[in-house]
Amino acid sequence: MTLPPNGPRTPAPKTPKAAKEDLLPNAAAGLDPDRTPLGEMAAGRLARLSGLAVEDLVKHPIAELAERHRFRIDPALFLFRRICGRVVKRDPASGALLPVPFATVHVEDTDCQLLGWFPPGWPYGWYFPLNCKREVIATTKTDACGRFCVWVPRFDIDWVLRWRAQRICFDVIFRRPSLADLLDDLDGIRVPELIRWPEPPIPRPDPPPLLRDGGFTLRRAAEVIGREAADLLARAESAKSFGGPSGGLAARLAATPLRASPPPLPQGLGDVEKEQAPRLAQRLPAELLKQFRPDRWIGPFRRCTTVLLPEWVPLLDVPDITFRVTQDVNGDGTEDVIYSEGYFDVRWNAGAIPDVTLEASQIAIAGVACDVPAVACGNVPALTFAGLMPLINPAAPAVPYHDGATGYGKRANRPRASGLDPARPADFPLAPATAPYCGTLQIYGCAEVGNAAFYKLRYRQNAGPQVAFTGLTWPLHRIVGGALQTVWQAPDAAGWYPVRPQAEGWHPSRLLLNWPTGSFVDGHYEVTMETGNAAKAVLQTAAPVAFRLDNSAPTTQFLGLRWRVAGGAWSLPLELICPVIRRPAGADIEIEVRWLASATHMRSAFLRGGGCGGSAPVLASSEASAEHWHTSAGDNAVSRTAVFVLPGSALQGAYSFSLDVASRAFNPAGGDGGFEADWFYDPVYIHVVPWLPVAVVNL
Repeated sequence: MTLPPNGPRTPAPKTPKAAKEDLLPNAAAGLDPDRTPLGEMAAGRLARLSGLAVEDLVKHPIAELAERHRFRIDPALFLFRRICGRVVKRDPASGALLPVPFATVHVEDTDCQLLGWFPPGWPYGWYFPLNCKREVIATTKTDACGRFCVWVPRFDIDWVLRWRAQRICFDVIFRRPSLADLLDDLDGIRVPELIRWPEPPIPRPDPPPLLRDGGFTLRRAAEVIGREAADLLARAESAKSFGGPSGGLAARLAATPLRASPPPLPQGLGDVEKEQAPRLAQRLPAELLKQFRPDRWIGPFRRCTTVLLPEWVPLLDVPDITFRVTQDVNGDGTEDVIYSEGYFDVRWNAGAIPDVTLEASQIAIAGVACDVPAVACGNVPALTFAGLMPLINPAAPAVPYHDGATGYGKRANRPRASGLDPARPADFPLAPATAPYCGTLQIYGCAEVGNAAFYKLRYRQNAGPQVAFTGLTWPLHRIVGGALQTVWQAPDAAGWYPVRPQAEGWHPSRLLLNWPTGSFVDGHYEVTMETGNAAKAVLQTAAPVAFRLDNSAPTTQFLGLRWRVAGGAWSLPLELICPVIRRPAGADIEIEVRWLASATHMRSAFLRGGGCGGSAPVLASSEASAEHWHTSAGDNAVSRTAVFVLPGSALQGAYSFSLDVASRAFNPAGGDGGFEADWFYDPVYIHVVPWLPVAVVNL
């Protein structure tokens, strides 16, 4: 992760401040939701649903109205629904979503005048806000992980749903697509609508089989949801094992919206008032049309396919419940707006409303860790956790988490004597793992010991000279008097970091090093910690702990390809660039694929076939010819020859073979099921999926 340089933070650029607003008392006084007086917009919505006058409802809390109008208003309208979500910031270097802690989430009733644009031939539409009226109905703070929950009045949600239901297609065109929706659109793949599934412990459905058809679906998924998201799904599928957790991935698909992308506006659209005025003048007041700005758009959204839509559609008085997020990003005591274009973030018609993900702007202050381990300290300094995983296991030393001498994790991605996946009965008990670490590694431990005021971490790479960690900084956060405070943990030129006492309440607590291992050369690192007094004289030295780093990607290659009519003679080797098999019509054929795979720390390699001809190549040779799971620490390369059968009934067309080769490197930061499995699991963090396309035609 890219972090600011050492020393004081430079002021953030000028940004919009949180505007003065019609703030309801619960935001300032911490009232229960049903004790919060209704504002004018909320009272207007309840009045239209109940038939009562606005004057009878405004400035009265729901609890009072429920008692006063017990037999005049449907009691269900006085209930609340809890909406939860997370505020995140995208790391511009890695693309990772980092938590935004201790930000203020404002929930607002919103009525907007929109200009909808539905370009011909596009499956999506975009909206241009012309004029919006907002009223805050609730506020809350995100926790250290950026998570929040808030209570929204049921009548507010009912009004939005009823307004849409009374208009053709409005339940579609105001639906922001999620990654799960886009995967549903893949030809031949159906993912159930995840937002309609009950909450755990009932499991959610798995994502589609992206890696089982020679790479066709994976490539299509990358086109639809983006390469990063498709790679996330592919890694999750590679890591799946019998009985392993899957609900987290499915929930993430439902909660992650399609990233905002600009509309394909034609050149010169800034003159839309002149170009489109004759078409829109009868339906859109001129004063609203003057507020059109091509650079202010929201979307994309699904377009209606059952009704013919004009290209430009005015949409007046569109109600929604939206989010705005503020945070004090420069320490001036005033919160700045870090998220504001929160139109249609929530699917109010969902039975179980999925969590929302609000991606803040780049000015937001993000954390480096979410959940942190409970670090217990004694009288000596020590390195005790890598992420959420203990480095020592005093309760069961025979089953270690980590090898402090070799630097390997001992539980993740263990070898299998059979060399196959899933593991066979003969593989048990599985041997200890030799899993290196990758990505940004958080090291926790005890430096607050005795009179220690500073600590220093030194490393020795591949038995080389001992060097201090310098130049690595990370933010710590806390709330004091309701205000966010941020300090950057930064070393001096000699590598001394200040000790932050746990009693001061900084988060993440007892984080000693936020180590971007991808910026370091792969290899063996022996890390030692020293504590120092106020004069930075060494007081104690912790026992050294080694870490093996490996951020390298596997290497793969297709070595050869040939074919034959089943039982006949093999052809000459085909070219591996645009190979073509010319078969006798209706004949079963066999296809031989030679391949190799290697990695510094190889976990597994799988060869799969697929196609678009109504049938896929079926493996005819042994399982071992098309897959391999490492059997020992030194088993890091494999070369195999596999034979597939393509039946004569398969159509002419495009077929392919793909290799999925994974490293056994991992990162115990959490969120991947490792913590729940006590780190006995098989994650995938680094893998490659090359593919070999083959054309099959009839003579």
